[in-house]
Amino acid sequence: MKSVNRKQFQKALQTRDFASLMALYERNYQLLNLLISELDELPTCTVSIQPDSLDLHLEIIERCKYTTTLHLTYYFPVGGGETLSDPGLTLKMYHDAEQAEALACLKTGFMPVEHSIENKEPYLDCRWESNMFVEKWLRYCLNQGHAFGRDNTPPDNSACPNETPELA
Repeated sequence: MKSVNRKQFQKALQTRDFASLMALYERNYQLLNLLISELDELPTCTVSIQPDSLDLHLEIIERCKYTTTLHLTYYFPVGGGETLSDPGLTLKMYHDAEQAEALACLKTGFMPVEHSIENKEPYLDCRWESNMFVEKWLRYCLNQGHAFGRDNTPPDNSACPNETPELA
């Protein structure tokens, strides 16, 4: 796996162009690989439990030869046995390109910006904001000690209390 070093990443943050966005996708892929080991061997739903931290839930929505789509979230109780998924990230990992991008987020409504062929700036800015949030949140999860692998897979399907929202 190639690595985007910290200096390259800091430079990419200062330049909001397409190439720098691709570098951000590469960094998100690297962080996901640190968080999720043995991706192909994980069950559809799993949870990472750390003391003094919220349980982090992972649901694999789709596994394909070159991509994996997943849902990563915390679940908050809202009463009556119901839970709320937040931030409710839907991410797509492109294994051949070693990139990962945010497809959706329930809380913030990632990428709702309409764009035209003439003006792609709002679209690019929205992608930047979405994927910068992903990068920061993945770092936070890793700093909390979260990890997914065979060793911390729960014995039943309780890891996914709610259905994952459909992708638009």
